[in-house]
Amino acid sequence: MVQDRERLSLCRAEQAADLVEVFSSIQGEGPRVGERHLFVRTAHCDMQCAYCDTPLCHVSPPEARIELHAGRRDEVRWPNPVPLTRLLDHVVRMLREVPHRAVSFTGGEPLLQPWVIEALAPGIRAEGVATLLETDGNLPDALAAVLDAIDIVSMDWKLPSATKEPARYAEHEQFARLSRSREFYVKAVFVEDTPDEELLEAATRLARIDPAILLILQPCTPLGPFKRPVPSGRVAELFDRVSRILPRTRVLPQVHRMLHVP
Repeated sequence: MVQDRERLSLCRAEQAADLVEVFSSIQGEGPRVGERHLFVRTAHCDMQCAYCDTPLCHVSPPEARIELHAGRRDEVRWPNPVPLTRLLDHVVRMLREVPHRAVSFTGGEPLLQPWVIEALAPGIRAEGVATLLETDGNLPDALAAVLDAIDIVSMDWKLPSATKEPARYAEHEQFARLSRSREFYVKAVFVEDTPDEELLEAATRLARIDPAILLILQPCTPLGPFKRPVPSGRVAELFDRVSRILPRTRVLPQVHRMLHVP
């Protein structure tokens, strides 16, 4: 939206970030599940996924929730936008409290505010911690501009049956090609009525790029319009078909929901 573009331009000019929250928790998705990560959740998104579990990311909240000490849930509120110097100081202090394996830039869509990643990455790496980008994979030009600041790319391949939005496969392919120079994996959230063809198309396009790409099939957690979990038989059926195209395919649900952590 025009209002978002104006707001984001202001943030960039002021070297500040529109945030939803900053907190330390256990990574609950993808192959790095179970690691402690520091999550920097940015506001603003370029999609309206039907299964979205972070609706606050679609607006610019007047205040961001900031955890003061790693894992304690002792939140305070900071006015948005947050100056990047203040944010970096806080991130570094949190990283020094307890060991973290990565700082996860999530959202929303973090690549709508790429200057945030660029500003924080040197300080994060100086602490011996990796930078991880969680992204919808729609903005390859923004990725190319900040790829040097990113160690791990966690890309969503958005399926229309789950998002209720148009397919963006061309953008996803370009994004995946760029991401291969980093530690890289793809997640695909699917629902009970996801057609086989959607996942097979994603797998085929990824296999053409590199048949060794790791694809995580993530059954949608019941939320919003999706009231029921994907039946186990359907999960196994999709896994069998997709793994014939991409051998490194895995099935992983949202583990943090089971652990009752953010």
